[in-house]
Amino acid sequence: MDCPACGKKNTFSVSDTGGERLWFCFHADCGVRGRTGFRIRKDAPTHPLLAKKISVKSGGIDLTFELPDTFVPLSRSEKAVAYLKRVNAYRAYQEAWADIRYDFRMDRVVYLIKQNNRVIDAAGRGLAGQKPKWWRYGKSGYPFVCGTGRVGVLLEDCASACCVSDVFSGIALMGTNLLDTHLPILKSYDKILVALDKDATVKALQLVRKLQSHVSTGLVVLNKDLKDMTNDERRDTFKRHVD
Repeated sequence: MDCPACGKKNTFSVSDTGGERLWFCFHADCGVRGRTGFRIRKDAPTHPLLAKKISVKSGGIDLTFELPDTFVPLSRSEKAVAYLKRVNAYRAYQEAWADIRYDFRMDRVVYLIKQNNRVIDAAGRGLAGQKPKWWRYGKSGYPFVCGTGRVGVLLEDCASACCVSDVFSGIALMGTNLLDTHLPILKSYDKILVALDKDATVKALQLVRKLQSHVSTGLVVLNKDLKDMTNDERRDTFKRHVD
């Protein structure tokens, strides 16, 4: 909308994080920003203006995280929207299976990482070829999960997790390393399918061996990037592993 402070056209953004409203003017000569509407909850008893960060630990996971003011609605960036459509993750955003924002300072599409509907971390994918390609904003060690299926598909990145979320729960490791903090999450599924790129087959086999003692686990070798597959191709890729 138009900024009520500087009057510039279409530079004012207001977003609702579920617990408070954030506002920000993008114009270089203005920069008005703030937050309001904070609701006291058991998991967030202190107003963020009084305590910059709330430190909470659960099961060894550091849940200390403050949502940056630079995270704005995805629709503020045509480039970010185009990226999601290109990697077949836009439907997950539209259906609210994933909470995805745009970081205008770092020029990244940001996938919010949640535990029990509470934001505990975020992972951002660069849009301008910057390094690293993926940026982890917090220190939770928690994977990005998209979908509510009882079969979890273990993948490398958040966009791939969104691709399969119409049928399964996509779980992004954001790399190929399995952390101790991942195990309690993975054990909650009826079955885990490890689906990494073909060039990471050796690593995928190692993950399967490690997980088999904790949860029913299968291996899916991807001959093509999930993000480049059609919906039918993705279904056919996983069909024989879940029938």
